[in-house]
Amino acid sequence: MLFRKVIELLFRMKSIPKTKVLLALLLTITVAIGADDAGNWIGSFSSEDYEDFIEPVEKEKIYYYWQMEKLKRAVAPRYIRYIDSSLSLETGRLLNRGILFTFEGIENEDVSVCGNFSLWRCIPLKKNDHGVFYAVYNPESRDTIREELKILEYKFRVDGLFTHDPSNPDSVEDGDGSLVSRLIAVPSGSDKLVTTRILEDSPYEELEYRTVEFRIYAPDAEMITLVGDFNHWDPEEDVLKKEKDVFTLIKKMKPGTYLYNFVRDGKIILDTFNQNTRLREDTGEISSYLTVPERSYALETK
Repeated sequence: MLFRKVIELLFRMKSIPKTKVLLALLLTITVAIGADDAGNWIGSFSSEDYEDFIEPVEKEKIYYYWQMEKLKRAVAPRYIRYIDSSLSLETGRLLNRGILFTFEGIENEDVSVCGNFSLWRCIPLKKNDHGVFYAVYNPESRDTIREELKILEYKFRVDGLFTHDPSNPDSVEDGDGSLVSRLIAVPSGSDKLVTTRILEDSPYEELEYRTVEFRIYAPDAEMITLVGDFNHWDPEEDVLKKEKDVFTLIKKMKPGTYLYNFVRDGKIILDTFNQNTRLREDTGEISSYLTVPERSYALETK
């Protein structure tokens, strides 16, 4: 009841953008939940076992950035999806994807990760109360020089000295008498990273519409449907077809911005690898969003 009154009051204040209001409320709620019942509130997350909270990204689990403050030991690098409320206020993006790097060093003062993905520029790690240093690197920040990397190589710089990652079993000699750690850039295979895309050249094109292909990797799912503001959130209107563990749907859409979710065997989920997310003002839930651009070229007659 109190939250409802606060929301109504904030939305009457025209000087404050609604997006920032919603993000600020999300941050407030996150902090409040982060006390006694935080572990139970996040699906399958145990507050008694923080060191094992990371799961492969294809599990479709989402974590909060503050959970890394609870890591009790270093883990091998892996791709994760997470919500960083403070970052969302700057970027407008709620769901982020990145590579988690950790280093256990209770007695160390300064730890950075340096790799070919950053042109060997060292990225500082933050130390939590358990002596675990951590950082999440955004793979989307790479430039064209790093675009074709298949294997990420890196070292930690610990109090000025370089060393390999002791938590990562994949290390090789660097030619200078020491080891360099490695991580496969796409560890789960390209088919698991599929997401929604615009088909630029398709036999389905029409003058006022663009052709959008919705895709999601879900090998264990029986049925997946698409809901969004374009179909009145009707779970029976757009049903995806499954082929080789990937569900797809081709849909004609007019240019514009849309919110959407997938319904996986009756459960509403986000588009796994679409980092663009927004809060739905009517429900307060997180949805993926898609911008369908205007066609930048003349449509040829088929």
